[in-house]
Amino acid sequence: MDFSSQESIKEVTCPICQELLREPMSLDCGHSFCEECITAYSESGSPQDLECCCPVCQSRYQPWNLQFNWQLAERVNKFRDVDMNSHQPRKSDLFEHHVENDQISYKEEEEAFSGLCVQEQQGHQMSPKEEVVKECQEKLQEALNKLTPEQQEAEQLEADINEERATWMYRMQTQRERIVQGFEEMRDILDKEEQRELQKLEEDEMNVLHDLTAAVDQVVQQKQYLSELVSDLQYYMSESSVDTLQGVINVLTRSKIWTLKKPKIIPKKLKSAFQVPDLNGMLQKFKELTEIQSYWGK
Repeated sequence: MDFSSQESIKEVTCPICQELLREPMSLDCGHSFCEECITAYSESGSPQDLECCCPVCQSRYQPWNLQFNWQLAERVNKFRDVDMNSHQPRKSDLFEHHVENDQISYKEEEEAFSGLCVQEQQGHQMSPKEEVVKECQEKLQEALNKLTPEQQEAEQLEADINEERATWMYRMQTQRERIVQGFEEMRDILDKEEQRELQKLEEDEMNVLHDLTAAVDQVVQQKQYLSELVSDLQYYMSESSVDTLQGVINVLTRSKIWTLKKPKIIPKKLKSAFQVPDLNGMLQKFKELTEIQSYWGK
């Protein structure tokens, strides 16, 4: 397309401000205007009017039904670029730029046969949409370059945490087994100590009960003898005479030498006197022992 022609200039010029279109808005009739110009024109009418007339052909249109013309905006941008570079030498028609549907094209018939194509491509200009796409691609690549190492770091971090978790699980299981074993040993020690104390108590019980039984038998015998002596004394008191004098002497002699023999005193304290062990102290010592074993077991 020859942007230097009057027709091309007219297509990209706003009929209202007579300047290059800025944000071109098209009406249903096909005429296009700057967004700012057509908006000001539409608002200049009566507020009661629901429709306005095209400034060029007077066709009626609805102000809210304007459409942004992307294709025309591209052509305006290309015209600006060509106008700014109009002082540069004109390129060969063989490699003429052609903008159509936001794509960059040029005559490719001799692209594979002419080294001039390389130079032409270097001077080739991209459309705004292509520039946006290129910029997006660059930013995406930049973001990818930033996140890829972090992704690898996250994977390594996950592996490290899983390894640490496995290590802690092993340590916890080992400690659990130590605790169970330790208390089993304590229970075994306590059971043995209990049996030993019960055996001592049983021996004391047998000895004490044997002594008490013997003491009771001794007291019973003395009581029986004393009962007979008292009975004899009472008899001779009531039957005292010359004929019973020898019996009186005998009973008096027996009474005189009589002495109550007390049994052997049983000690108040048992040999197997049991004292409840200091469980808190034992647990503290066990804890200290466990800590020492854990320290040296590392």
